[in-house]
Order: sequence, then structure tokens, then C-alpha cells
Amino acid sequence: MYTNDLPKIPLDAIGFDFDGVIADIGESFLRLACQDHGYCDIRLEDIKSFKVETYLDIPATVIDKIFTDILENSIGTGLKPMEGAVATITRMARQSEVTIITARPDPLPVHDWLRHHYDDATCRRIKLVATGDHDNKEEFIRTHALTHFIDDRIATCLQLAEAGLNPIVYEHPWNNTGHCLPRVANWAQIESLFDL
Repeated sequence: MYTNDLPKIPLDAIGFDFDGVIADIGESFLRLACQDHGYCDIRLEDIKSFKVETYLDIPATVIDKIFTDILENSIGTGLKPMEGAVATITRMARQSEVTIITARPDPLPVHDWLRHHYDDATCRRIKLVATGDHDNKEEFIRTHALTHFIDDRIATCLQLAEAGLNPIVYEHPWNNTGHCLPRVANWAQIESLFDL
């Protein structure tokens, strides 16, 4: 179910995951797998699970290295914004603070990435929380008084739904089956959730 039928969401009631929602970690993974490790025949559609190693014929050590490189040096690895994310978050930040809750353990590479892609005025309106764990986002979502959260990890979204929150799945090949949660396919659909 796409989100067209949802009522408008107040800007200060929604939060966002970072990787896979704001930042295009799928593109970075595929590019680095080819460019740095010679695995050039993988397509995004081949990644059918958040546990990438389940579906790809790439050693787990290589997969770990690619993700570690992205997490530790998001700018240096060329991590790109999802199309439309910069423009939409910039517009949102003119009216409200924007909350980003990432499972990354270290917020600094995300902070640097945000400063690289967003102007100072927008960055001052972004609240960045690094939880260090995929499974504890509910606590931080509640602490920041959010009712809705957009994430690409289906396990997180299911946990949030069970806890009575309103998750929205950012659709990718690794999460588009096995659930009936609301979903978005791009930032144009996210923007339609608000009165901007």
C-alpha cells in the first residue's frame, strides 16, 4: 500500500532513517563492490534481503569491508543522496526541525555528509541521533515525540508497528515483500505526505 491514502503528517511528527532513505547506500555498495573489489555483475534487484550476504556470491569479509568503508567515510566513498532528498529536507527544515535516527554507531561521518550536501541553515534544523543498533530505534523515536518513521529495514518497521508507532517502508528490492505496511518509493511520495 503506497501512502497516497494517508492523512497529512505534521512535519515535526516524522523521523527518517539515514542509509537507504536519505543516502543511497545501495548505489554506493554496488559501485564500490565493482570499483574496489571487482564484483561488477551485481544489480540492486539481486539484493533480496537486508542481510546482503544471503543473496550475493561475495565473501562476507568483502561485504563487511564495503559497508565499513561507507560508514566510516561517507564523503570519501562518494555516498550520494537519494534523488529528491536534499530538496525535500531543505524545504521541511524551513518550517520544522527534521529528525534523523540512524543505527550507525558514530554520528560524525553522517554529520560531515549532511554538512557537505545541505546548507548551514538546513543543518542547524536537523537533529541527528546515532543509536548504534537497528533494534532500539523505538526508544529514540518516542524520546523525540515522533509518531511516524521512514526506514528501509523491514524488521525495524515491523517492530515499530508492533509498538504502536506508524512506520513507513522506503521501498527497495530487499524489503518489498512479506509485509502490508505503508510504503514510499521515492522522495516525491514522501513530500506528498506533508503540506509543504
